[in-house]
Amino acid sequence: MSDLIPSHVLVRAEDLARSVAEYEAAGFTVQWGSDPETAHNALIHFREGPFIELFDPIPADANPDEFRAQMPPRVAAWLDARGLCEHALEGDRPMEAILEGLAARGIETGPAFGAERTGADGVTLRWSLTLPPRLDLPFVMSPYEPAPAIPEDDRWHANGLLRIASLEIESAQPLELAERLAAMLGGGTPRAADGVVMVEAAGFTYRIVAGREHRVASLRFNDGRTLGDVLAR
Repeated sequence: MSDLIPSHVLVRAEDLARSVAEYEAAGFTVQWGSDPETAHNALIHFREGPFIELFDPIPADANPDEFRAQMPPRVAAWLDARGLCEHALEGDRPMEAILEGLAARGIETGPAFGAERTGADGVTLRWSLTLPPRLDLPFVMSPYEPAPAIPEDDRWHANGLLRIASLEIESAQPLELAERLAAMLGGGTPRAADGVVMVEAAGFTYRIVAGREHRVASLRFNDGRTLGDVLAR
C-alpha cells in the first residue's frame, strides 16, 4: 500500500479571475480557495482522485522580481510558468512521519514548513509542505487540518468529467524519474511500453516520456480528453 497518493496538479494562471472564468465556461465547477478579492488559488475537485489547482502565487502588492528573490528555486520557477507546471503528493500522516518514510526510501527532501489558508466559508485549513531539491520530483504535503468538507455538487462538472486519469511528464531520464517517483509513492514498479514509462498509484497513472528537459506536458481525463481538449471545447 502506498504511503503517499497523488494529491493535485498545479496550473499557473497569469490572471486568476480570467482563468476561473475560462474553466467555468469549459464546464468545470470551480471553487475559490479563499475570498475571490484576495485569493491566490481556485480549486477543481472531482468525484475521486487528484484535483486541479489554478494559482497565481504573486501577492497583488508585490514586486515580482523581489518576490522571486525571496522564494526557494521551485517556487521561483512557478513564477515564469504558464499552464500545467507542477504536481504534488499527499500523505495521511503527520509531516514528521512522511519525512521519515521518504528518507527510508532514499528520497532527499527539504525542510518542512507550515501553510494555511482561510476558505470562502471562513474555515482555516492548515497543512505542512516539503519541497524536494530535485525540481523534477513532486512536492509533498501532509493532510489538511481540518479535513475540508467538499459538497458533492462541487465535484460535479457540466462537461461530464469524473476524474483525472493520467498525467504526462517529459524527462531526459524517464526510467530513472519513474523509479524515484515510485519510491516516493512507497509502492509499485514502473513498467515500460511503447516508449512510455508508467507508474500507477490509487487508480491514477503517471506517464513519463523522453524529452529534452523536465516538463509537465499534459493531463488526461477519464473520457480520454486532455485538458487542452476540454478548454478548446
